[in-house]
Amino acid sequence: SIKLPRPRKFLKPLISFSFCLFFAYSLFYHYILKDLPSPSVLATRSVPLTTHIRDRSGTELYKVFSSQNRTLIKFSDLPPSLIQATLAIEDKDFYSHNGYSTKGVLRALWKIISQGRLEGGSTITQQLVKTSLLTPERTFKRKLRELILAVAVEAKYSKEKILEMYLNRVSYGGSAYGI
Repeated sequence: SIKLPRPRKFLKPLISFSFCLFFAYSLFYHYILKDLPSPSVLATRSVPLTTHIRDRSGTELYKVFSSQNRTLIKFSDLPPSLIQATLAIEDKDFYSHNGYSTKGVLRALWKIISQGRLEGGSTITQQLVKTSLLTPERTFKRKLRELILAVAVEAKYSKEKILEMYLNRVSYGGSAYGI
């Protein structure tokens, strides 16, 4: 006859493991996921735009803006060379990742471990999330939230829409925002 283990023998470790798992999830939820903004906000959040004053023939006379000089442009209106240049400089693997670069994450982790400082390595999607949904603080918590949101944004929007939102929101220095 086959001898089965006594259920009591496994009960205590199972309860301990369940408690540890629950505690770890609770900690993760309260520290990272609580109050995480929705990726849906990216498409609906308004950005400050420049007012263009034109004469009757359409010639621009003035631009009026407070702190951000920005005019939205559709993805289809962007020249291919601009898109290629942006991807070459900012995120050459944009079309082949799901919101984050494994190499970039590993490089950043190595810098944290070896030098004790946070380092870049963000994809275009992560930069969009950081500038549009999160604060610019340089903390491990913000970086982890950025990573989670980047994956969610990639699941919700097309690559072209992400690139369009990025190019319309990124700072180009001074008061110039967006391409």
